[in-house]
Amino acid sequence: MPPQIATSVRNATVLVNRAARGVAIRFDSQAVEAYLRERVAGVRVIVPTSAAATTREAREAALRGDDVLFMVGGDGSQRDAADGLAGSRTALAPLRAGTANVFAHELGIPRGLKKAVDAHLAGQGVPMDLGRCGNLPFLMMAGIGWDAEVARGVSWRTKRWLGPLAYVAHGAITLPSLRTHPVRWTWGGTSYEEPLAVMIVGNTRLYGAVIHVTPKALADDGLLDVCAFSPARIGDGTRISARLIAHIHEPDPRAFTARVPEVTVETPGLPVQIDGDFVTETPVRVSVEPRALMVSVPGGRLPSIFSPPG
Repeated sequence: MPPQIATSVRNATVLVNRAARGVAIRFDSQAVEAYLRERVAGVRVIVPTSAAATTREAREAALRGDDVLFMVGGDGSQRDAADGLAGSRTALAPLRAGTANVFAHELGIPRGLKKAVDAHLAGQGVPMDLGRCGNLPFLMMAGIGWDAEVARGVSWRTKRWLGPLAYVAHGAITLPSLRTHPVRWTWGGTSYEEPLAVMIVGNTRLYGAVIHVTPKALADDGLLDVCAFSPARIGDGTRISARLIAHIHEPDPRAFTARVPEVTVETPGLPVQIDGDFVTETPVRVSVEPRALMVSVPGGRLPSIFSPPG
């Protein structure tokens, strides 16, 4: 029996980041296009040449009214595509590639290209919040301080070679030299000034595909889950690290947490990363656009980062 055309997905675009880790070797665009043409009425496969081109092509897909945009690439590629899709009904459908693709993991997208495509075609579209760090979008989280300093030092070549271990390796070199600094920030109408090590502003839950720094975050509640780690003594850092690994850092007297629509860090000169990529330095305002992005997830029970039905 010939394959059936999906009734919920009539038109789709596939964007391919050839520079993403593993894509140039493992991804056969012709085979994927042929596989989709048997199941979807209209298919375009496009290979953008830059992040800006990815955003532009995603916006064009939304203007065409495509049902789904398949993005082959890592978390940075998914973020670039999301920027173009924001405010539209075209669903972002991540396909695993790149350094880690934590976002695809959080959405429950299976490994294996055909399995992932089939999961999306038989799946469901769900609205989620889109974070903003200044004007830059993020899907999962923004980090300010030590983790962003580590991200700043990891080159794209190292990420392609080592994958997620690139951050571990550079962190082992960098962390002994890092120190806290008095930092002023504001959220929920309250200002703080504390010796900040790192602040994580989470739209979702996973940090680096391993740790839940914001374990209760919901990607569709119009709020950001924020956790600022402010060790005042050496023992504080050791205790907080142990609690993070055990997923029990709340409550801790040196871990400041909040669930707010925005946070502003006023102190200048701190590095800032979004979804694992260094992007700028403070001062910065981090905010959220409620339910601005449609994403494709497998059918059945929604991933835990979404609010339960009702």
